[in-house]
Amino acid sequence: MASEEIRNVSEGYPMKGGDGPDSYAKNSTYQRKAMESVKELVTKGIAEQLDIDLLLPSNSFHIADLGCSVGPNTFSSVENILEAVQLKFQSQGLMNHQIPEFQVFFNDHTPNDFNLLFKSLPSNRQYYAAGVPGSFYGRLFPSASIHLFHSSFALQWLSKVPKDVEDKNSPACRDLPSIFHAKNVKI
Repeated sequence: MASEEIRNVSEGYPMKGGDGPDSYAKNSTYQRKAMESVKELVTKGIAEQLDIDLLLPSNSFHIADLGCSVGPNTFSSVENILEAVQLKFQSQGLMNHQIPEFQVFFNDHTPNDFNLLFKSLPSNRQYYAAGVPGSFYGRLFPSASIHLFHSSFALQWLSKVPKDVEDKNSPACRDLPSIFHAKNVKI
């Protein structure tokens, strides 16, 4: 029953793939400006909320970008997150060799142009990359395997409000008021 419900609401509406003149990769400057305008908020959020004491036993930090699409914006967002996490470690007096290795999971619907996404990976990236096709209406990762989830410009594609967000007592709903402060960001 649950998988049937997920299948019914997880219809994918992928961005136009490839790198032609009508592709998302060439037509996402608005999204890039929005991503750049929230960089400070992301950095501040990580500085204030990330508990590195919980990460120290591990030698890896896992990030999931939900709704990564095919353009270069996802790589800039990931770089902003990595930079903020590295700053957090350094602010705690930890040396560069104590900063964990990064694994980034790029997620989008299965029709997404993952070929272009992986052909476009920055050659100087400081993380391992993997693709995770599928809808985030269903479970994509094992329990407690992701340290930070990121998503920008994917919410307008939702076909329904996730149940956990509707539940005011849910952890998914807990930080919504602080997220909505970002609406004053100028693009």
